[in-house]
Amino acid sequence: MKKRILALSLAAAMLVGAMASCSAKEEVVSSEAVVARDISLVLWGSEQDQDFLKEVSAEWATKYAAEHEDVKSVAVDVQIKGEDAATTDALNDITAAADVFGIANNQLSALNASNAIYKMPDSIVEQIKAVVGDSALGTTLFDGGYYGFPYAPNTANILFYNKSVYTEDEVKTLEGMLAKENVAPIIAPLTSAWDSMTWFASAGCTHFAGGDKTDITLNSDEAVKMIVWLKEQIDAKKIVNVGSNTDAAAMLKDGSASALFYQDWSKDNFKDALGDNFGVVELPSLNGSHMKCFGGSKLLVLNANTKEPEAALDLAQYITNEDNQLKRFEMVGQCPTAPALATNEKIAADPVVAADVAQGAYTINNDPLNDNAISGYWNLEAAVMTDLVAGNLADEAAIKGALDKLVADLKANIESAQ
Repeated sequence: MKKRILALSLAAAMLVGAMASCSAKEEVVSSEAVVARDISLVLWGSEQDQDFLKEVSAEWATKYAAEHEDVKSVAVDVQIKGEDAATTDALNDITAAADVFGIANNQLSALNASNAIYKMPDSIVEQIKAVVGDSALGTTLFDGGYYGFPYAPNTANILFYNKSVYTEDEVKTLEGMLAKENVAPIIAPLTSAWDSMTWFASAGCTHFAGGDKTDITLNSDEAVKMIVWLKEQIDAKKIVNVGSNTDAAAMLKDGSASALFYQDWSKDNFKDALGDNFGVVELPSLNGSHMKCFGGSKLLVLNANTKEPEAALDLAQYITNEDNQLKRFEMVGQCPTAPALATNEKIAADPVVAADVAQGAYTINNDPLNDNAISGYWNLEAAVMTDLVAGNLADEAAIKGALDKLVADLKANIESAQ
């Protein structure tokens, strides 16, 4: 791991040294010519991104060659390889993998275990943060290091609501929504371990943050208070569990639900259900703080075996800068990670994308371990929330006991897997 970051840092240092050396040599032997070289990179991306990637990488190649006097030409071979296949193929033979490729952030553990990708130098991390903010940057964190450039958020929760029931001001706070009388309940997939993390995250809990297996606070005092409060809303039928997106759409359509916490992949179902009353925004605030949720990202990573680490890094950074995130949205419809784009007029015209971008600043990292054999989180947490919805956790003591057992079981699973 150290070798990977040192190699990249040294590449940058060698560039600076080479430039300084050239300047010095020019003063002594002004006739000495710089020997230009050709650079060739391979870039993997999804099929839907091909036109975008080819256009942007061609722009970058021209720019990079013009900025580097030791470079004669730059070529980028853009190949079809989606995030679903890139990690598998890279691990099968990292030496044959692309110099730059896209992955989902929950694949960081497998790639790190094989020393397949570069760790970003601190200076680059700060530049990434300036574009995408803390939350998106956090999706690249694993084992204390940052890997890659987030270019798209991945399945964060947002709020869909009936505009005939709630005003734009009322959906800014969950307390305001719940206080409204004579309205149908708010629905949410409470027994889904992904979706129910919203309640824990909004209470300030963490779960394997940055790949740290010891960082589990799902039984903190704040967590207990939040789940006790949630039980009260469930008992009062103000917040109701919903199973599938089909059930959710049906409840929105027949008026038996007034709002829904869900991900954007079912937005068309909810649009059809609500028609002209379709409303969507980022999650509201609760107890004075913006509600959080699980979030992941798609990110570009650098092959640790690339022969051109400096150029590969520059290409990845160029593709994911704010201007090109906007271009990707325009060409592909892909939601960006740059919070500054939430207010862009083109993005604001698509309220679902605008909500995704805004909520992106309030997500916690999707567990990069993502392995039931190691963490066990998905089944264990879902079982606790299923008991809560079923009424099997009768009071605060029962909730505290269930959360303590959840954390103990998680830690036991981790210890047994080591």
